[in-house]
Amino acid sequence: MKSSQSSSRQPRPWFCCFLLIGLAGLFGPGRLLADQWQPAKTHVLIVGVLEWKADLTPFSKQRRKDKELRDRLIERGTPPENITILLDSEATLSNIRQALDQTLQKANEGSTLIVYYAGHGWQAGEDYCFANYDVRLGPHGRESAWSMNELAQRMDEGFRGERAFFWADCCYSGGMRVVVDKLASRNLASFSLTSAATTNASTGNWTFTQSLIDGLAGEPLIDTNQDGQITLAEWQVEVQNAMHHLEGQEHGFHSAGVDDQLVIAPARGKVTAAPNAKYPLGSYVRAKRRYGRVVGRAGEQNQRYQVQFYNYTDKVVREFSESDLAPSTRARSPEVARLEPDCQVEWQGGWYEAKILRQENGRWLVRYIGYDESWDEWVGKDRIRLDK
Repeated sequence: MKSSQSSSRQPRPWFCCFLLIGLAGLFGPGRLLADQWQPAKTHVLIVGVLEWKADLTPFSKQRRKDKELRDRLIERGTPPENITILLDSEATLSNIRQALDQTLQKANEGSTLIVYYAGHGWQAGEDYCFANYDVRLGPHGRESAWSMNELAQRMDEGFRGERAFFWADCCYSGGMRVVVDKLASRNLASFSLTSAATTNASTGNWTFTQSLIDGLAGEPLIDTNQDGQITLAEWQVEVQNAMHHLEGQEHGFHSAGVDDQLVIAPARGKVTAAPNAKYPLGSYVRAKRRYGRVVGRAGEQNQRYQVQFYNYTDKVVREFSESDLAPSTRARSPEVARLEPDCQVEWQGGWYEAKILRQENGRWLVRYIGYDESWDEWVGKDRIRLDK
């Protein structure tokens, strides 16, 4: 009996329009319909290998960022039971396969799956391989390594979720794009964001993984349009700039079916504008011989700049006068990627592959593989291992 009264009270079309406009104004541009990553519906496999049974160059475990990445995901709301992490000796090929299969079984409809790797990687013909703990060197190395073609096949056969993210911090990590292409053939949305492309080596620093962590944490400098949200597009540009200016190398990004306006995190604040600054906050500069990023101003008249550098895992901030700085014009040198290593050099507790450029009086001038000439240095016999 009340149906006629109810129908007379239905909102008219013009009222609906004003209601939508009002809601859009309330939530800000793009926020009403923005797609957002949901940490609570996410399942994660993290594989971090910094030492190997084989004679591969190890990395320092000091404040390792793969564990910090797990902690950040938990802080964002991913249930701890949804995250599997395999570190060093735990990351055998059989354990990785088993953990991946278990993660795929949990990733039900509507969920997101994340696969992350840190360690060593290389190209093997039409495949890309990541070094599990028990990888073998020599003619059978490819068969004993974690194959990205295999990962693509397992994802194709077992993934039932909504979308997948693939992250890797190693040489030739851009090879993860083969997994994205495989899922795209089934119209499954995914993207790969990696420290290197398919054709280049990668730095021994944690710069890439730190950029991932900063994005998940809502670092305001990443929110370039200052709308309070960090999107996938902004995040990948952050990685691109960090790898380009701080490490002098290409990064990798390949997406299929994922909107670049996908919201990754809310920004935790806004960047204070400095209209008279020669170097705005967030800009990359060369300070003395190093490349860094302007993160603040100092001094009574703001006449000095605070510049942030990465030292393996640590963020270090130093103050410089304007005259000490120059805009970063760093470019990746093709020569760096073609160099063949003939030694290993110790730097801050880790051993890195390098090429000897000159030898004089018991000292060696070396260039680190994957780094440009700004990192060249003379080292003594206590810091070098010569290849036999």
